[in-house]
Amino acid sequence: MTWVPPRDLLDLDLSGLLKLITAGKLAGEALKWAKKRVRELWEKKEYGFTPDPELATSLQKISQTEAYSRMRQCIGNHRFLPVVRLSLRIEELSEEGKVDLISKIKDSVHKKYGFEGVRILNMGATGILKGIIQYLSDLKIRNNYTQNDVASIFEKILKKWTKISIFHKAEYGEIKLEKTIIKYMDAIIELFFVFAAGTAGNQAKKVIARLNNNSEIRRRGYMFDLYSRREDLTGRSLFTWVFEYLGVTEKY
Repeated sequence: MTWVPPRDLLDLDLSGLLKLITAGKLAGEALKWAKKRVRELWEKKEYGFTPDPELATSLQKISQTEAYSRMRQCIGNHRFLPVVRLSLRIEELSEEGKVDLISKIKDSVHKKYGFEGVRILNMGATGILKGIIQYLSDLKIRNNYTQNDVASIFEKILKKWTKISIFHKAEYGEIKLEKTIIKYMDAIIELFFVFAAGTAGNQAKKVIARLNNNSEIRRRGYMFDLYSRREDLTGRSLFTWVFEYLGVTEKY
């Protein structure tokens, strides 16, 4: 005889089902049905990835975070918003060392969103996504941009990502970083990012401070901001600098 779910289960939304599953209040056929229903509801909402109940619950929690809320205010219900939520979870999974689960998520996202979706996930994995979100949020407020305006900027960042990102490592040294930043400015790249962590972050701070004190940044028509600083599980401070071209250079 086929098991038929009672009315009270049929009436539950995604959040309600997840609460019952994680609380261990369902068993047997009811549990099987609930897990299947979670997947159906998740796909219907187009979250971008069909998770198991544990991951689904963690993503629900991500939805309540400040970073996710700010990004939703920035780009609205954009097609990449579900991937941003996954990316914020990827950041946590990276710190927890959940390599297999991360790989599974990336494969699924790549099938639906292509390389841009994977780039968003990589932003989370490297701990830089929150800095990007802070930048977009500040940009929206500063220029009174609409959600469509910010979404367009975010899409451009994704497309040009490999050309506008400098990932500094301690072994590169300060001189190499200084030359790279100057190269980007001389090429008049309108927007670029510098990312560094731990010892590399301390090096980058010195380099950028030196360029600023010597007026190298201002003379080339740029402004910069530090948009992210926090500690990961290893205790490293993470840094994100954003350089923007203002369109006016000085002779030197």
